[in-house]
Amino acid sequence: MPASDLTVFRLGKPVSNAWLVMDAGEGPVLVDAGFWALWPAMLARLQRRSLRPRDLRAVILPHRHCDHAANAARFWSEGVPVYAHRLDAECLTGLRPPPPLPAEASATGAMCWVENHFPARVGCVRPLEDGDLVAGLRVHWIPGHTAGSVFLHHEPSATLFSGDALLNALPPFTLVTRLCLPSCDFSDDYDRALASLERFAAKRLEVRTVYCGHGPVWRGELGPALAQLLAGARASPRPPTPARPRSPRA
Repeated sequence: MPASDLTVFRLGKPVSNAWLVMDAGEGPVLVDAGFWALWPAMLARLQRRSLRPRDLRAVILPHRHCDHAANAARFWSEGVPVYAHRLDAECLTGLRPPPPLPAEASATGAMCWVENHFPARVGCVRPLEDGDLVAGLRVHWIPGHTAGSVFLHHEPSATLFSGDALLNALPPFTLVTRLCLPSCDFSDDYDRALASLERFAAKRLEVRTVYCGHGPVWRGELGPALAQLLAGARASPRPPTPARPRSPRA
């Protein structure tokens, strides 16, 4: 059983989340930074906790998409270090162009168009690698949704921050709440994303609380729930990953 629970507050909602973690490391950190339009609400929610942006010890991005990373530059400008996996950090700092998402004539396509034309940018990102420990959270590389998607695992409390590599609301509008696999339409490489989840499941880590990139907090025993999702994906035809440039390997 978890030795202790984390104190976590949801700053970004209703669509994309930003999680304020008060006691994982040496001070408050933010997991995900939210979409540009969420900035005023995020500031107000920080102020309710008697915090300013500069009071955060770190911003950690489980992946680079703008609905989660857009405000990272604002925190960086306040002197807060921003962390992401090396492969996503290269996109966030402009060192490498991200592979485009399929911008079709649909609501999903419109969201992809926004990501393609207005990607998140940060002046400096501290790169993470698989196995690193940042602010008390262990990094697990889960490539596929993006090349640098990660899980962040807090072992003492059996807590996982999953970004968009595992969701608790159905995309794109997140009106239906349930644990689900990453979206094919928004993923660089859907098959690789599923393979990454299978590798993570094989580690058999204790996870009883999941803070996802979309949807409310999920509570339960993740191992059986994830195994059921993956079994369902294997048993049904997988939606093909749209043809576009391949994500880089490590």
